[in-house]
Amino acid sequence: MNDNLREILLGGQSFSWREENDGSYSAVLNNRVYRIRNLEDAAKDPFLYDYFDFAYDYDAAARAIAEKDEILNEAVRSTGTIRLLKQDHWTATISFILSQNNNIKRITGLYDRLSRRYGHEVEDGRYTFPTPDEMKDVTEEELRALGTGFRAPFILDAIEKASLLDELDTLSFDDAMTKLQTIKGIGPKVASCILIFSYQRREGFPLDVWMKKVMKEYYPGKDPSYFHPYEALSQQYLFSWIRNK
Repeated sequence: MNDNLREILLGGQSFSWREENDGSYSAVLNNRVYRIRNLEDAAKDPFLYDYFDFAYDYDAAARAIAEKDEILNEAVRSTGTIRLLKQDHWTATISFILSQNNNIKRITGLYDRLSRRYGHEVEDGRYTFPTPDEMKDVTEEELRALGTGFRAPFILDAIEKASLLDELDTLSFDDAMTKLQTIKGIGPKVASCILIFSYQRREGFPLDVWMKKVMKEYYPGKDPSYFHPYEALSQQYLFSWIRNK
């Protein structure tokens, strides 16, 4: 089964990547610009090898998910193999705070504006996502001026509590969910996204508008445990499928 690189990079897991005119993808990660055309390019780089989680057998997981029921079979067949990206904890946290009541295009725009305003340039016109230290003197007014809206105070609270992100790796999933939600504005859906797409916690199952629709229409009476042990990956397949259906 072929990996769906476009869905992996632009389908809502990350807001770091851009599709270039020549069909390649680029992102500022790890303090430099990465450019790839396919996953073979990514596999050659040690940082991207870990970022794309090559140690995990996603083809085997996709086959197991497809065997679960007809809906998942259709979702996997129509989407191709999806991977779960292993993103920087801080970047993922702010990205999913920005994602609240938002769409991918607008989130990406906010991500870019924060990078240009508070990050540092690593290549002509390409900026890193700002660290908590680079944002330590940011004001709510400045954040609102960039278009963050009601999310501005949430970002400020995340800056103050950034150190707790280093404590989550050793916690159980439930304890990590609880800890993340001590940051203002982070609820169960955002916390679950952060844990999946930064901490590789595969038991997460974010319920946004799309997924609530899926669960109500196709899985009435069921909860995320139905998809065990592939909760997060099943969610990604269903999320992609329902958006493109």
